[in-house]
Amino acid sequence: MPSSIYFVGTGPTMRPEWLVKEAWDVLKQADNVLVVDDAWAPDAIWPWHAQKEYVSSEEVLDHLTNLSSQERKIAVMLAQSPSHHAHMSLWVNWAISHNVMGTIVPGLWDMMVALDTNGFYVMESLEVIHATRPVRIKGGKGDFTPTHTWHLLPSGQWHLDDGNDNAKTMPTLTIKTREIVPHFWSTRLPLYSRKILLLHAGNATLKASSRLQELGATVFMSPVNKIAGPSDPAYVEQTLSHIERYDWVIFTSQEAVARFFQNLKRLNLDIRRMRAQIAVVGPQTAAVLQDYGIFPALMPKRQFTQEGLAQALSSYTLLGTNVLMPQGNLNRSYLQDYLMQQGALITCLTLYQNIPVPISPRMRDMVERHIVDAIFYTASSSVEHLIEQHPHLIPSLQRIPAISIGPLTSRTLQHYGIPVIRQPEHSSLDAMIDRVIDYFTEE
Repeated sequence: MPSSIYFVGTGPTMRPEWLVKEAWDVLKQADNVLVVDDAWAPDAIWPWHAQKEYVSSEEVLDHLTNLSSQERKIAVMLAQSPSHHAHMSLWVNWAISHNVMGTIVPGLWDMMVALDTNGFYVMESLEVIHATRPVRIKGGKGDFTPTHTWHLLPSGQWHLDDGNDNAKTMPTLTIKTREIVPHFWSTRLPLYSRKILLLHAGNATLKASSRLQELGATVFMSPVNKIAGPSDPAYVEQTLSHIERYDWVIFTSQEAVARFFQNLKRLNLDIRRMRAQIAVVGPQTAAVLQDYGIFPALMPKRQFTQEGLAQALSSYTLLGTNVLMPQGNLNRSYLQDYLMQQGALITCLTLYQNIPVPISPRMRDMVERHIVDAIFYTASSSVEHLIEQHPHLIPSLQRIPAISIGPLTSRTLQHYGIPVIRQPEHSSLDAMIDRVIDYFTEE
């Protein structure tokens, strides 16, 4: 069995109960533990069977060379976050060159890791004053000023205390320190310090927000519309109760897929009654459909729009076929018009409504002051809703880089004089993120 090396951070104290489970498990199974530069006090509790050996940073490589030849499981304990150690790059490169497997284990609880990897770290040592979990932490030795209080937001981001009373209910870190400095690797992230505004909400947007944050961006979500139920629930129930009569069911949005199956469940309708073939506008809509265990019979190969879906349907005989189109109240009519021209019998089923809402005063202020670095426009209706609610923002929007999801949205933006700096080849949030990375990298 080949040797393996684990670089383990000791957490905020020299107490075993404060270590994360992964760090505890590594130390429990280790054959040898190298304690670097007094990372663990000799008189501190040591509940693991492995013998600890105190070494300096300069001696680590010699010990690793010797122990790794004996097929050992080796833990290297460090008094700080392992990724911050000045010798870490040297040790990792040595392990790679000698084909020794290993990993880095932070040793810190989730809240502290979030602080540590969210763009800054505290230079001074920390003293824990909370008895059970590091919810509240303040500085260690010395006369530290000023005091910084950070709150962990539901998004996972740490936010500097602005005096908001609601923040008292959030997990908090109170730190007294001379200096809070940027985390050394965050500046290498392609979207480091960029502020991105998303005008949409939903699961897909949350996933996009997570990816943007991993790339270093600060993300603001301020939907310009809200989703409401159908204006005629009785018509929805009547239509779905005769689901077996349709030859095709065509979905042009993810929301329509989710609402369709939610209504089938609510009405206790057996999906096996549906004999129709299913067509979707693109891969993201198909992915939602597959969550319900159903795979579409048809999807455009490249152009994930109503135009692309019309082209995909052009090889089918549609004359006299019954087509059900679950949709929202603002759905485009292009595909419906095309199908009618081919002789299909169309039933449009409005399952939800897009209702415009204004963005928050804070976001209006950020847009007016050009604090936002880029805005993601994911639908033509989003542009219309934004302008309809805030026409005075047009001059500011014209100066903020616009990322458009597709041609129709781009045309709407250009109608209002808002230049589109990037538009992906395929209409998806992931593709939009790729394009914004390209833009800022080139910039």
